[in-house]
Amino acid sequence: MLMLAKKLTAKLSTKSPSVPKQEHLVKIRTPLDFTMNLLKGVFMGIADVVPGVSGGTIALVMGIYDQLITTITRVDMELLTLVRKRQISNAAHHLNLLFILSLGPGVLAGILLMSLLASSLLEGETSSQFTFAAFFGMITASAYLVLEMIEAKSVKAKIVAFTLIILGLVGALAINQLQVGEITKAATAPSQLSIFICAAIAISAMILPGISGSLILMILGIYHHIVRLPKNLFDADERVSAIIELGIFACGALVGLILFSRVLKWLLTHYRHQLLATLTGVMLGALPTLFKAAFEKKTWADTSGSGRIELAGAVIAAAVIMMVITRKAEDLTKGTSAESNQ
Repeated sequence: MLMLAKKLTAKLSTKSPSVPKQEHLVKIRTPLDFTMNLLKGVFMGIADVVPGVSGGTIALVMGIYDQLITTITRVDMELLTLVRKRQISNAAHHLNLLFILSLGPGVLAGILLMSLLASSLLEGETSSQFTFAAFFGMITASAYLVLEMIEAKSVKAKIVAFTLIILGLVGALAINQLQVGEITKAATAPSQLSIFICAAIAISAMILPGISGSLILMILGIYHHIVRLPKNLFDADERVSAIIELGIFACGALVGLILFSRVLKWLLTHYRHQLLATLTGVMLGALPTLFKAAFEKKTWADTSGSGRIELAGAVIAAAVIMMVITRKAEDLTKGTSAESNQ
């Protein structure tokens, strides 16, 4: 795969006006570079399946976030023009094809592996309690971290931020009450249109550092259904249905990635703090249901005081891990900014 992609990009004309400059793009020159980027994709894929953990945050930690956003936004009219003119090598250079071919399969592998694990954990009653406790901790930490990003110095700005947090919270709770699905267990199978739309919405969150796409799927009520699909690929009775629904989800994600990435970029540029305030409220809106799933089930945790202590420990451990990962991302970002300013 590496050699094929290199052949597509090797014969580029450096004087071609159609090819943009790529001074800041990640260079994939050797098989080792390819393998390292593949592993980064695996970690991103794993993160994207865990509610409360952002694939965008992992990309930031790994030092490829800017490259990821740049690559997404280069699926544009210029790319279509190059393809239409059959300037394939220029199109590959414009899109940075080697980056996609190395990162993409890793992301898919990470999603598949973590989906199989998450599906198994959610099936057992005790394991599901610990899983939801960990999700609760991660989402609580994520909400706090996103809240920290909001700059509201004036009284008016603070009132606006508080109002948007409340609106996001109420909106998330309302979606749960409308029973679009159920956060904590498999509901009636969603329609194919619902899967497409939810995928388009969730993928937009996945590319934002600090925002979890899986959390959005939880709030929309299809997380349990989607995370179970990779496991259904190994079931002869469910295989065809799983393939179709995964295909629909992938198409929705692709459309959302291409369309919403530009909208999100515009919102983050012009209304960054208002958007972050709303997203904080959305995160908080998922917590009551997760708390109930983790702590209020009639299981061993109700008959043993140590059971609740262990669940609380899972909450704290997950929150600490989330905080450490994000702080590491912030340190790397500051270091990169300092180097670029020198």
